Amino acid sequence: MKKLLLLICACVTTFFAVAQKEESVDPKAKALLDKALGVMENKKGMEIQFTIKVDNVRDSKSESFKGSAILKGEKFKMSLKDVDTYFDGKTQAVHMVKEKEVTITTPDKEDLKDINPLLLMKSYKTDYKMRYMGTSTVNGKVCEEVELYPNDLNSPYSIIHLIFEKNTLLLENIALRGKGGIHTYFNVTKIIPKEFKDADFVFDAKQHPGVEVVNLQ
Repeated sequence: MKKLLLLICACVTTFFAVAQKEESVDPKAKALLDKALGVMENKKGMEIQFTIKVDNVRDSKSESFKGSAILKGEKFKMSLKDVDTYFDGKTQAVHMVKEKEVTITTPDKEDLKDINPLLLMKSYKTDYKMRYMGTSTVNGKVCEEVELYPNDLNSPYSIIHLIFEKNTLLLENIALRGKGGIHTYFNVTKIIPKEFKDADFVFDAKQHPGVEVVNLQ
């Protein structure tokens, strides 16, 4: 489940990672990503609803499920497959709903690169080459497309394909082509600007009677 959570967070954040080496940057692709970041970055907060499909082409199996996240600055709460993950800017709480167990940790900066949906959005990592792929029509919407190519040859993905609605610059979907034959498709179904309180990103044990708290801080 932890690996799956990291994968989903990576899906949510990957399209904001922008290469800084000039020879790796397509100016039109970078301009599009910069503008998309400006639209998505909301200090008051936002809610993202999405669906995930994971295809394993090696055994012709696939899995689909829904998820959601609320975001505010570096704070987030993500809900995915009966697991709610909270991060209040310092402390992380992973609540396994069915197991009635929550694990409390203080993640370091390296951990947050994988688990915080907004950290990579703001940090502009130098991990990808990029190319603007032109326009297309997706779900009846005129969209613009960008492809990212990891600089790290050990990356599990060979190509990351991103689609944005042209008028709003909101993310429409992401396709991650895995080297091992496992491809992941992240489709945003709704993005709603909302104002959230800091308390929304803190796990409150009082609201979950009977939960076992495992404090690893």
